[in-house]
Amino acid sequence: MIVVRSLIVGAAFCLCAAAPAAALGADLVFAQNFLTGSKQIVSYPVGDPANMTVVGPLTDTLRGMDFAPGADVLWAINLATHALGTVNEATGAYAQTVVLANVNYSAFTIDPVSGTFYVSKDDRFVYDLDPSSGGTTLLGIGAPIGTTIAALAADCRGRLFAVAVAVSDTNLNALYEAHVGVSDPTLVGSLAYSGVTSLEFDNHTGLLYAWFNPSGTTSTHGTINPTTAEISQTSARDGKYRMAIRNECSIFADDFEA
Repeated sequence: MIVVRSLIVGAAFCLCAAAPAAALGADLVFAQNFLTGSKQIVSYPVGDPANMTVVGPLTDTLRGMDFAPGADVLWAINLATHALGTVNEATGAYAQTVVLANVNYSAFTIDPVSGTFYVSKDDRFVYDLDPSSGGTTLLGIGAPIGTTIAALAADCRGRLFAVAVAVSDTNLNALYEAHVGVSDPTLVGSLAYSGVTSLEFDNHTGLLYAWFNPSGTTSTHGTINPTTAEISQTSARDGKYRMAIRNECSIFADDFEA
């Protein structure tokens, strides 16, 4: 059975309708930061990378990170070992669980409700990754011809988002809503920044955050409006980031607890 999701491709931040301002409190972001000559796991309050702290060193290269629906397990794809595993939130240590059937992965996210593992393989398609076997199943098209998916993000409302990068010009990044297995992706708009490295929803507020690093040692953090592709609330930090936000979807009908 094909799972129907919406998917936005490009660098993305989701400002859902009537979403409140992001809280800079209890919920945490965990990310791998690629620094010159080293790598480390860091954490910071959601939407507030200026208050970043170091969790611990990690020599492996993580292609993507995300939490399971219960926000109690932090999963990651390790490019160095071509494997799926978990990251310890207290130490930053990586533990391998299964070797992956393929070696090329450009995007990774977990559905915060169903727990489906979505990946892309340096192409324009979205696949279901089996965390037990490491195998994948093609779900459908996530980006138009001539692009590759660089980032994916799933929200609590049944949508899947991603960043599409033009093969002919990597500076051309666009945000799409993809209807995997149902219809072609819908263009939301071109992005003002290129080099997206991470895309993630805050499940409590509905906001979509992204990191961009087109080149050099400085990255830009910001939010993206999924109806216009407009980027706002930007800030710059040294390093290159792949992130995951630790929180669960609300159990209330309006998606918010208060």
